[in-house]
Parts: sequence; C-alpha cells; structure tokens
Amino acid sequence: MNLYGNPPRAIAGQKYGLQDVVESHIAAENVEPGAALFGKVGDDSVFNAHKNVVTLVGSANCVASNSLAVTVNGIALDAVAFDTDMDTTLAAFVAAINGNEKLSAAGIVASTVAGSKSVIVTGDSDVTASIVVTGGESQPTFTATATTGMKFAGVAVHEELCFREGVGFYPKGIPVNVMTHGKIYAPVATGATPADKKPAYVVLSGDDAGKFTDDSSGTYDCGCVFRSDAQDGLALVEVNGLK
Repeated sequence: MNLYGNPPRAIAGQKYGLQDVVESHIAAENVEPGAALFGKVGDDSVFNAHKNVVTLVGSANCVASNSLAVTVNGIALDAVAFDTDMDTTLAAFVAAINGNEKLSAAGIVASTVAGSKSVIVTGDSDVTASIVVTGGESQPTFTATATTGMKFAGVAVHEELCFREGVGFYPKGIPVNVMTHGKIYAPVATGATPADKKPAYVVLSGDDAGKFTDDSSGTYDCGCVFRSDAQDGLALVEVNGLK
C-alpha cells in the first residue's frame, strides 16, 4: 500500500513522546509502519500477525480400514491408510505432509505427540488444514484450532520508506525498526472502541490482521494499552515489552 497518499496511514507508526525503546530486526515479509509484529524465539526476523499454527485433534482413535485425507493451504494430499494404531497412523500421516514438496517449499511442517490423537501443522504465514476420515466401522472427526506460534515483538516504527519494491513499507529482507517500549500510533480494527488505559489486543487473521482492538475474543494479548480513542482509524498504543 502506498501510505503517503493517505494521511492517516502516513501517521501510522509515528512515535509519541521521547521515551521509547526501539530494536532492529529483519522483515521476513513486507511490513507496514504501525503493524504489530511477531517473532520466533532465537530468530531475529519479524513477521506480520498470522495464525500460523493449526492443531488438528481427533475425537477418537482411528480403526482398521480408516483412510485419512488432509488438505493444507488448499493442497490436497493422497490419503493415508490406518496402520497398526493411532500413533503409527498419525506418524505416517505427518511424514506424508512433510514429504510434500510444495508444502516444504512454503515452509510448512507437521508434527505429532504420541498418545495425543493430534497433528500440529506450522508455517511462517497463515496456515489452514483439515483432515477427513473415511472407511472403517467408525470415523473419528478432527477439529482444527488455529493460533499463532510466535511471540509479540513490538510495533513497526514509521520511516520515510522508498524502495525498488514500493513506497511506504519495509520490503522483505530489509531491517525494520520495532518499538518494544513506548507510545506509538497504530491502526485499529473495524468496530474497535479504544479508550485511554483500555487493554489493547492484536487481531491475528482477516482484513484487520496486525491491527489493535479492545476485543479480547480470539485475539492476542500483547500486553499493550490504548492511550487514546480512535481517530481516522488510528489510536495511540503504549507498548510494554515483548510478550
């Protein structure tokens, strides 16, 4: 997005006051000023807000003649047949996901925990996954729960940004200044009603991903606090450290 043609968006990421802490990270993808950013433990890269982890939990153990088919980020894999027991079957299932070239190229990996009746699918950006079981005398259902596997790192600070890739954002691979403590103007989600000293949460998915809201339902508790109401889609947010 060309931020500079839109005055409210050009204010996003502007610091308020003189007391703040800013750290330098590497943008793992295009990042706009004012966006809430997340990172992995031990990794200096920062990412936009994503639901990058999907946990699929079976309602019961699989049985003989069951066949498990998975779709991950729109890619349908060949079905895996039941083998011996639930743990053995899910281990083969995970191996099929990790052996898919397209998913591997996208940075998506799967894992399971013995005795858990679950498969965990993780990526760097948004992940969707579903399992359908057919065959056998009974078919367990798998419930998918999506969340983020990353930690809140801070908010992208505004700079006059102009690169070959475009104007008004930090391109992938570029150092990005991230406020970890201090006050900063940030975009708020549609329908949010921020007010001074109200807790601020980060939206993880949809059109408002990376924006702040006062709604705690299904959002990320980043430990931030609003310090103003909303105006032109922005509010002043106080950042209180990594979380």
